[in-house]
Amino acid sequence: MDKTRLIPSMFHRRLLVLVVSMTMVVVALGAQLVRLAVVEGGQLLHDAESRLSQSEYLPTHRGRILDRNNHVLAWDRASFDIAVEYEVITGQWARRKAERQAQREVGRTAWQAMSPEQRAAEVEAREPAWQAPCEELWHLVRGLGDIDDDTLTERRDAVVRRVERIAADYRRRVRESKGYDDSKALPAEEETQAHVILPRVSDDVAYRFRRFDVEHDGMVEVLSAIRREYPWWENNAVLHRGSLPEPVRSGVNQQFRVIGVADHLIGSVREEVWRADMERRPFERADGSIDLGGYRSGDVVGARGIERAYEDRLRGLRGVITENLQTGQRIISDPTPGGDVRLTIDIRLQGHVQAILSPEFGLTRVQAYQLGWDSEGQPNPGKLPLGTPLNSAAVVLEVSSGEILAMVSMPTMAMGEAMSDLDREINSPVVNRPYEALYPPGSIIKPLVLSAAVMEGVHDLASTIECTGHYFEQSQNFARCWIYREQYGMRTHGSLAAAEAIGRSCNIFFYTLADRLNMDRVIDWFGRFGIGHPLDIGLELPEEFRARYGDRWLGRLPDAADIAGLRGAGELDAATVFLGIGQGPIVWTPLHAANAFATLARGGIVHDATLITADSTLARPMNRRDMRLDPRVVDEALKGLRQSVMEPTGTGHHIPYANQHTELIINAERVTVWGKTGTAQAPPLRIDVDGDGVIGEKEFVERIDHAWFVGMVGPEDGRPLYAIAVIVEYGGSGGRTAGPIANQIIRALQAEGYLPGDPLSPPRKGA
Repeated sequence: MDKTRLIPSMFHRRLLVLVVSMTMVVVALGAQLVRLAVVEGGQLLHDAESRLSQSEYLPTHRGRILDRNNHVLAWDRASFDIAVEYEVITGQWARRKAERQAQREVGRTAWQAMSPEQRAAEVEAREPAWQAPCEELWHLVRGLGDIDDDTLTERRDAVVRRVERIAADYRRRVRESKGYDDSKALPAEEETQAHVILPRVSDDVAYRFRRFDVEHDGMVEVLSAIRREYPWWENNAVLHRGSLPEPVRSGVNQQFRVIGVADHLIGSVREEVWRADMERRPFERADGSIDLGGYRSGDVVGARGIERAYEDRLRGLRGVITENLQTGQRIISDPTPGGDVRLTIDIRLQGHVQAILSPEFGLTRVQAYQLGWDSEGQPNPGKLPLGTPLNSAAVVLEVSSGEILAMVSMPTMAMGEAMSDLDREINSPVVNRPYEALYPPGSIIKPLVLSAAVMEGVHDLASTIECTGHYFEQSQNFARCWIYREQYGMRTHGSLAAAEAIGRSCNIFFYTLADRLNMDRVIDWFGRFGIGHPLDIGLELPEEFRARYGDRWLGRLPDAADIAGLRGAGELDAATVFLGIGQGPIVWTPLHAANAFATLARGGIVHDATLITADSTLARPMNRRDMRLDPRVVDEALKGLRQSVMEPTGTGHHIPYANQHTELIINAERVTVWGKTGTAQAPPLRIDVDGDGVIGEKEFVERIDHAWFVGMVGPEDGRPLYAIAVIVEYGGSGGRTAGPIANQIIRALQAEGYLPGDPLSPPRKGA
């Protein structure tokens, strides 16, 4: 085809090329316009508007933690932070002020003509005058903040380390992105700011620093802040000594200052945001959106206990003020306060029980009466010196609901803060003993063994078992009954029915039941009562605890590997019978013990103990099931537990003194008690024997038992209302050591209105 006919001239051909080119440009511009206006229009509009707006975030406050009676256990109180300018913290402020004064007074021209040595002399002459307000400021900080020089130095150094780290990172980024000498970069923002030295001070302290700021502008800032307060952290409790065991009894009231009340439960907060916090809930999400409950530097974070377990509910959402820089319009969204958390504990009862467990009260110190007496009426020698304080734990829960009324761990975390490093190592105050510490049950397990044996059909409640003193015929010194010993004349209990066996705590009876059941069925039934399973009470264990113990914190029962090892060593039969009295490869927590006894009192209805009230939106679904225990075995077990503490033949009935004198362990009036004392083998106790402040490899005491009391209490002729578990570490006799503590806890329940009777009534007679 002849192109000249279609495009007859060079002009027309050039015109066509121009038209095509222009068309392509218009199409490209149109496509770009469509992309900007339609495809990316929303995002670009958002970006444009964001540059025309400015957001300021308003602080929120954490929710409260309340007890069952709505006493406030934790709340945020408005307060103030005292922040000091960074140059004052580093000590450069006085030098800079003196240099500026020297330049001003000498004059610019004369200053430039001076040598470096002359300038330094002028500055040094004026510097002491500027050092004076710095010294005055630090004197105020130490005095009003109630901190010593070392603490102040530590805080200042911590600020400097943090700012230097931020500044170094800032200059590195400047060097990498700008490509020039970072020494010429502007200071990092943190180097020009004030930093908090005294957090959350009172109004009076803030006022003093405001006065200082007026007199010395540019050194200190008083910032609005929020202080987390625990009103019941410290409390005074008055206890009456008139119902204590006779050797420590008196007719006077004694006041105790208890600190750290419920601190293991309520927990604490930290004023440092960790990377893990920001990764779990970032303030600015990956898509650029904002989570008003997300974490930023300077936030308060739940660190332990309820404060940690319910962090997302407690922390609340920030408010935000958005201002349009073009129009000046402001949109304000108010902060959303954190939600409250209501606990089942009664904080007054909690403090009362803590005072009872205080070594100053005397029941958790080694006493002569706890050791017993020899045939000549002299106290038995103890392996620990008289007066040695003993760590302990106690739980009180409501049988019907499983709600925990008190759960005390001694020593408290607050008490641990005043201990030396060695004492903290020995006593482990950070451990929440009722919930986290594991102990062998000892004889308190016996009612559960009876339930298993009857339900499995290996024991008829109408039959009896003969106590022969020792279980294995070929060995008289192994697997013995506690009464088959020289100090008791090598006696036996004779023929016993189930209730009598519980009341008198006959080992042979329960060796027999465990042997009939065999290892697998014993383990199965212990598991049904909760051993080896978590109690979802509403707390979370610290990560370091989980890492150290793994699933063992749930309680310990023999697993398949353990059983195989015992069988291979020829020890399976012995291990099985010892499980019948709560010894061997088995451990649980005091909370498990109280909950298991409550399960028995409910007739086998299992549900977890809880710290969160049932009427709360936070209440967790209960682990609820029915073991369908035969009512006859429940009645027989309760009958035996009642005999144990209410009849003279019971092991938890009385404390024997010298010369055949005895007195009741449970001496409160107008109540019925079902209980079981126990002594459980304990590991060697590490102790600083020679007092040199260091525990050597051989500094430990062996063959001391833990002392248990677990039981229930209700009104006279009533049903069990409350379950109580008490353990005293290395306390020896459950009856002599843990029993009197349980008695005082029953009187505390009377004092707080949970049980009938006068808590100040004199000891009931009848021993």
